[in-house]
Amino acid sequence: MKDQEIISLSVIVPCYNVEQYLDKSLSCLENQWGGRTDYEIIFINDASTDGTIQKLSRFKERYPDNVVIIDKKQNEGVSAGRNGALDIARGTWVTFFDPDDVFVKDGYYQLLTLAEKEQIDILSFGIAIVEGNADIEMPVDSGNNDIVWRGTSLDFIQKYRFGISTTYLYRRSAIGDHRFPKMSICEDTVFSVSILLGNWRMARTDAKMYYYLFRPTSATNTKNSARLSSQCEDIIKGINFLEECKGGQDAAIQKRFLFQQQIFSSNLLTRLMLSDQRSGEIKPKIARLRELSLFPLQGGGLMSRLLNAAFGHLWLLPIARPLYRFHRNRS
Repeated sequence: MKDQEIISLSVIVPCYNVEQYLDKSLSCLENQWGGRTDYEIIFINDASTDGTIQKLSRFKERYPDNVVIIDKKQNEGVSAGRNGALDIARGTWVTFFDPDDVFVKDGYYQLLTLAEKEQIDILSFGIAIVEGNADIEMPVDSGNNDIVWRGTSLDFIQKYRFGISTTYLYRRSAIGDHRFPKMSICEDTVFSVSILLGNWRMARTDAKMYYYLFRPTSATNTKNSARLSSQCEDIIKGINFLEECKGGQDAAIQKRFLFQQQIFSSNLLTRLMLSDQRSGEIKPKIARLRELSLFPLQGGGLMSRLLNAAFGHLWLLPIARPLYRFHRNRS
């Protein structure tokens, strides 16, 4: 493909120390196109210290017209990497892919064909979650990829899960100047909701195109105390963002945002329990949850009751933390 030719789809792939996954994911990405060549894959090497850049470079040698590499010398995180790629993406459509996951064979070809046919701004598609550290084989059948819903992006918020950026094809004009916030968690929700509130034309297929590997060692499941503390701050930012988004929206959308805030609240308390934050650091966060009627958590499960007791009476925290960690390690 020459520079002056139209690029229909830009696939943005942030990479940090993913050498062990790249053979699989690169094979997956080269089996996506059904003979089309009007695409680009933008890899962001986020100052990896393993063999990531070497494998990406060899892949680019094989597909010089379709592969772009941003080789960063300083690690800045997923959001900064994706944003840098968005600044140079040339596709009419844009999507995001994580290199430890896989996509159904010819999936992007199928989705691009649907998006172009429907003349929409955003196409949503299904996701399958695979737990553990198992190596995911590239699936060859996504199921029925017919369009099952059409409407506006505001209607979509009321009906479907809305916070995962890797499960959309976005028209580049719908993204506009929107970028991922500098957050280590919840950044997908902030980015996606910011765009969806633009009330774009949308369609949905339930075909499971994206296979997400849920790993205990991933950034969202870290046991590192400093990272846990950082994530707690970012979750509060996510909760506050959704609270701001409620303004001017109808009751149905406000209810959906409240539901997502409740999920974030549960995640926040889990991370506070696993972190080493002290009472003085925790109190303002619990106060904010109370202010928004997000605490105590709803539901009568054992873990919810334990979280409510520990953070409702912080003097119980030194007792509750080891019990909670023991229970999680067993489950």
